[in-house]
Amino acid sequence: MSATLQTQTKAQTTAAPTGAGLYARFAVAGAIGCSVTHGVLTPVDVVKTRIQLEPQVYNKGMTGAFRQIVRNEGAAALMTGFGPTCAGYFVQGGIKFAGYEFWKKTMIEFVGQENAVNNRTAIYLASSGIAELVADIALCPLEATRIRLVSQPTFATGL
Repeated sequence: MSATLQTQTKAQTTAAPTGAGLYARFAVAGAIGCSVTHGVLTPVDVVKTRIQLEPQVYNKGMTGAFRQIVRNEGAAALMTGFGPTCAGYFVQGGIKFAGYEFWKKTMIEFVGQENAVNNRTAIYLASSGIAELVADIALCPLEATRIRLVSQPTFATGL
């Protein structure tokens, strides 16, 4: 069999994912993307939260607060809440990305292709709003855990 024929045969047998498989791909992409980006920014979140909780103590801006936390508690303190942050945004990102695509497809099917083209901005806005709402509700318990870890050093020291 020639290389061209093999390529054509493979292209014909490899169908694009649909249904749950497609949404699973969106969910995995969103979960990984959100958990990595928010995990990397954990030190910024720690400093921001400390400044908000104790503005009289951390009153030299972000850079000064970074230095103060490292000097007083060590560099590891900047990663306080890393676990709940990564876990929470893994769930949030998965729900948000898959949810957006699900709601967009559902709304397009509901209004029809022609109406969808004419109202795409509203469909994108509504789809993203619904997906974000559901994803953020799922995130809340883990975000609350992160904030307690940063604000109460004795809370759940094993996390």
